[in-house]
Amino acid sequence: MRNAARGTMRLAALGAALGLAALLAAAQIKPIDLNAATAAQLAAIKGLTPDLAAKILAARPFRSLDELAKVGLIKAQIDAVRPYLTIGGGPRRKGRWRKAAYRLAPGEKVNINTAERKVLEALPGIGVGRAIAIIERRPFARIEDLMKVTGIKAKTFARIRSLVIVK
Repeated sequence: MRNAARGTMRLAALGAALGLAALLAAAQIKPIDLNAATAAQLAAIKGLTPDLAAKILAARPFRSLDELAKVGLIKAQIDAVRPYLTIGGGPRRKGRWRKAAYRLAPGEKVNINTAERKVLEALPGIGVGRAIAIIERRPFARIEDLMKVTGIKAKTFARIRSLVIVK
């Protein structure tokens, strides 16, 4: 137990001598993702109360830590929590934020006559362009009519055939 206490005291002395950034590096504390952290994780950070943590959860997603101002933190508070937080978020495409992709549930069938674009994009081999082409070509009488859509050939059709229905 004494060794643990000495280690903590040494780490505190090191932090005072080298600054907070060096202390974090020495302690190997990894910042938590602001867009994925739980309320308990956020409230555990010095300077963030449970009320602020709840406001942060409600205001997600954040693109930068400076956006914490929209939940009521002032610049000094943001600077104080900056070493403990990082920004993650979802996939980016050419610098733009995208919503997380829709995923089909196991056994879920997609009605190609009524499905939204994001649901169609969840099908293997179907991207934005093909999803839009499917929507523009509606209504379909049979599943096989999908092969009349630009960009959907036999290989793509074989991959999605068991995942789609026509109603």
